[in-house]
Amino acid sequence: MSVSTRKNTTWLVGLVVAAVAVVAIIALGGGSSEAPTSASESSGSASARGPAVPTNEFAFFDGSTATLAHYDGQPLVVNFWASWCPSCVAEMSAALRPVQQQRGDEVAFVGFNIQDDRGRALALVEDTGVLFDLAEDARGDLYTEFGGIGMPFTVFVSADGEVMHKHNGPVTEGQLNDLITEHLTGA
Repeated sequence: MSVSTRKNTTWLVGLVVAAVAVVAIIALGGGSSEAPTSASESSGSASARGPAVPTNEFAFFDGSTATLAHYDGQPLVVNFWASWCPSCVAEMSAALRPVQQQRGDEVAFVGFNIQDDRGRALALVEDTGVLFDLAEDARGDLYTEFGGIGMPFTVFVSADGEVMHKHNGPVTEGQLNDLITEHLTGA
């Protein structure tokens, strides 16, 4: 084997090992959570200041329009979902609906349907029985503004309209309750 071939083989083996390690970390973690980026924001303290929410206008499923400023004054869970995303479908029934029913008095919820067929999205809403506000992000503009990198994608926003935490991947009912307590309500 020539030196050049040996170097190429060593490089390829290293790349494969790194890729396997990344996949294992993701699989063991069951999704990733992302806190705001500055050191003071990642401390988890209730006084942490995060970036402001995007100001994009969007349309609710009922046809009315708003921005996320509509929710100023109340902590907010923003969830991005689609009918073509199996994890999103499972999360709606198993986590979002029950947690919203339990904690809807203290935290607002809004779900953004992203890059989806409207008919399928409406059918999924009917099937899952979710009752929180639902809107469309047809091109994924708001999703991109928040920095989404996977589906489902959930963002926790303070009553002051600041992004406190981002979670990529599905959450269970228990995880969602814990994330709300940690990042929004403290209780």
